[in-house]
Amino acid sequence: MIFLKLLSRIPLGVLYLLSKLVYFITFHIVGYRKKVVYENLKNAFPQKSDKEVKTIAREFYKRFSDFIVEALKGITISSAELNRRVKFINVEVLEPYRSRNQSVVVLASHQFNWEWGLLAGCLQLPFPIDVIYQKLSSQAFDKLMLSTRSRFGGNPIEKDSALLEIMRRKNRLKALGIVADQSPTPDAPKHWTHFLNQETAFYLGAQQISRVTKYPAFFMKVKNIKRGKYEVELINIGLPPYEKNGFDIIENYARETEKAINEDPAGWLWSHRRWKLEKPLYT
Repeated sequence: MIFLKLLSRIPLGVLYLLSKLVYFITFHIVGYRKKVVYENLKNAFPQKSDKEVKTIAREFYKRFSDFIVEALKGITISSAELNRRVKFINVEVLEPYRSRNQSVVVLASHQFNWEWGLLAGCLQLPFPIDVIYQKLSSQAFDKLMLSTRSRFGGNPIEKDSALLEIMRRKNRLKALGIVADQSPTPDAPKHWTHFLNQETAFYLGAQQISRVTKYPAFFMKVKNIKRGKYEVELINIGLPPYEKNGFDIIENYARETEKAINEDPAGWLWSHRRWKLEKPLYT
């Protein structure tokens, strides 16, 4: 971990040279999850030719390699540099909620670079961010990620104790950050919807948390302007009161995520085994 911290102090321009090496290894030598990437892309974009799919895949691996070195840089990046590289373009949409001490839910997707987006949100949003996270199997890496995500005042909350912890802190003004496009576990409550040309399951957590807390919900759209520069837009996807058995937030989140992916196909985490589950005949 000390080595990674030292490596993260190298200027980002130099780290991007390392990104080229990461790309060469992951794409040309190891072929990291190539089968998963190509299968995901072909199923998501059936209208695209094999040549177009290969072009997107190649660009994805380049962006993924940049993401790795940017995440590394996140360990020690200064607040000034982060603010130069990530800009929330419409923070004012949250001001009415801050003024009446109203917390909100912010739903992110695995659109590069969501980690920088959440870090920058701690600096630029009008209230602190509590981020729900999945504990890593490696204690050392888990400790490093927790340290990184809390550098600018963020407060990571472990997923398994999330609802209890959220209710315990319900009177604390915050933006509750959730990366909500993971594939649910087989036994988890889920909602099925048509997403990227296929039936897709989503965790119900974001819907349930918003309903229980009565927090307004926003989608955090991350747009890559150029290498190492991002704009973040907050898009409202739900306002209380919510229907007890409704799925409006999940549906709106899926549509906004889909739209962002279609605008920038190479910028999403295609190496994730997103479609592991098949929709039951009867749900």
